Amino acid sequence: MLEQSQEIADEITASILDRDAGTSWSTPKLKAVLRQSMREHVRRGLTRLAGEPAEEKGQLVEVLRATGIERARQGIPLEAVLSAYTAGNLLLWEELAARVRTGRLTLPADELVSVGQTLWHDLEIQSKLVSEAYRREIARQDLQDRRRQENYLAGLLEGRGSVPEFAARSEEILGIHPEEPVVCVVAIVEDTYNDPLHHPEDRIERLGGTSRWGMREDALYGIISFQGLDEERLTEALRPAVRGRVGLSLARDGIAGTAAAFRLAGRVAATLPADEPRLVWAASHLPELLLESSPDLSGMIVDHVLGPVLKLPVPQRSTLMQTLRALLRHDGSPTYAAEELFCHRNTVIYRSRQLTELTERDMQQPRDRLLLQLALIAHDLAVSAGRSPA
Repeated sequence: MLEQSQEIADEITASILDRDAGTSWSTPKLKAVLRQSMREHVRRGLTRLAGEPAEEKGQLVEVLRATGIERARQGIPLEAVLSAYTAGNLLLWEELAARVRTGRLTLPADELVSVGQTLWHDLEIQSKLVSEAYRREIARQDLQDRRRQENYLAGLLEGRGSVPEFAARSEEILGIHPEEPVVCVVAIVEDTYNDPLHHPEDRIERLGGTSRWGMREDALYGIISFQGLDEERLTEALRPAVRGRVGLSLARDGIAGTAAAFRLAGRVAATLPADEPRLVWAASHLPELLLESSPDLSGMIVDHVLGPVLKLPVPQRSTLMQTLRALLRHDGSPTYAAEELFCHRNTVIYRSRQLTELTERDMQQPRDRLLLQLALIAHDLAVSAGRSPA
């Protein structure tokens, strides 16, 4: 049978390709690889069964490991690789049995059984060695891909996305077209044992999108892309995964605008209270971003507008600040503010007059109301950051 090993191997190959229907061994090159590999496999098996000298054990082990690595690099699914080994041994056994039945091969029944046991024992070893090498190579490739992606993301953070040659590689490395709108995400890591965003890639994948993630300077950062980018859908998808402060910003121009989007996402995340897990879009927090970008201006607004209120004793200050918040939420209406505060309308009117006298701001005047709102935002930002409000 050794003299006919190539013909036997080619018949086995044809049978495997027929079952595969071009799914795994899809190109002429891969089919040629399978044919050559099967010829070596069958020749090696028949040589062993015939008791003739074959490779040293160590050499055989290296051949099998090299095969596992090569198949991983060729992108052949591991199931298809192991299936080819199984089919090869099974069909070789069936060929032996058929030759015994037709009298072309004289082999006692107990020896035929022994041959089958040897084939299946060899298959177990082959599958184990090939699988181990295949999985190690896939793990190495995954690690290499992650490093490339993290290095590329780091480049985006540094502003290299505006360099055309660098941006052009986004499709190759991230799987994202350079001109496609993307969302940049920054999630602040405050507890090393608790991710601020729990497995976001799974949720993005369920939306049919693509995301890539990395860690840098105590923050998880990522870039997200999916067809028909919808901010509301993305928010709803990510919200259950939020465990900390998360900022998002849209880069409409694609990769070229990611550096600015990452900066905005990081800043808006930093404006959120540390003890309040929350996801916020930069576009919905523009006043906070403007005030946070200029601490001096922020402090001036608080001091100029709320200074007299903040100098009051704690109980009176707390009551007036609470009333101011309620009035601003209800466009200055004492009736609705009183309902929220569970007090009489006249009480709210009295407090409102106190606020007008102390701040010299009339809530019915648009400019004054804007200054009061900005002062409250600046005050809250300072408190959440551990700074003195004024």
